[in-house]
Amino acid sequence: MLKRIAVGGTILLVVLGAYAIDASREGADIACAALALLVAFGSLEELLVMGNAKQERKLVGRVAITLWLALLALAALVAGPVPTVIGDLLVAGSAATGAFAVWHVRQGPGPVPFRLAGSLWFQVPYVGGVACLLLLLLSGLLDYTVALVITAKASDIGAYFTGKTLGKNKLAPAVSPNKTVEGAIGGVLLSMIVGWWLLGGTLIDIPSGTTIPTGITAALLGGIIAVLAMLGDLSESLLKRARSVKDSGTLFGPSGGFLDLVDSLLLVGPFAVAYTAVAVP
Repeated sequence: MLKRIAVGGTILLVVLGAYAIDASREGADIACAALALLVAFGSLEELLVMGNAKQERKLVGRVAITLWLALLALAALVAGPVPTVIGDLLVAGSAATGAFAVWHVRQGPGPVPFRLAGSLWFQVPYVGGVACLLLLLLSGLLDYTVALVITAKASDIGAYFTGKTLGKNKLAPAVSPNKTVEGAIGGVLLSMIVGWWLLGGTLIDIPSGTTIPTGITAALLGGIIAVLAMLGDLSESLLKRARSVKDSGTLFGPSGGFLDLVDSLLLVGPFAVAYTAVAVP
């Protein structure tokens, strides 16, 4: 427990440091964007290892994710119909691969998720779900992005503590035996509260011209984000079960690897971009 707290505290300090740097200046949020890039590269490396990729395939994967991230950055920084269409296609690709993985959660570990975990066509856009946040950060929407991420992570916290105290009925025992229905409900409720609190513009600087959800709308948005966060978590658990690994990596000790830390954002990222495209003119 102490190791987990130490790791969590260190990660929090790094994130707060990047936030402080970006909050002190105008324009694209470079520091937080750099963290998002690091997470994307690290998550792909973990998937490549999980999929037993040989050196040639690892090289192709690294080139592919670099190109994917470069095109996302282009879509955020360069105004024009072509970059916009490219960005839309990449976000749609991430949403589709994430949804494809979630579809197989109900069937549990098997040959399909086993192959997915080792297939570059799946790995790159799947990790790209987290990288979708680059579009928001490089557009200067720092506080807005932070609010979305906090709302998503609140579902993890709510599910953990509610599940520990009240959990009885298993949610997806073949994929993640520790998750319970009661925990999932607690996660959704906490995200709804946080969504009502943050996404309604109470505590953060919402961009000028933004269509701000208020009251029940903000709470419902928080609930949607919570469900997507849990589905992203379950999809990563499915891949790990299929490949018979406990954690995606060992970099963060008992907290696992990059993908273990951000799995709740795999589906939230594409959704956040799509929602923000409507909410932020």
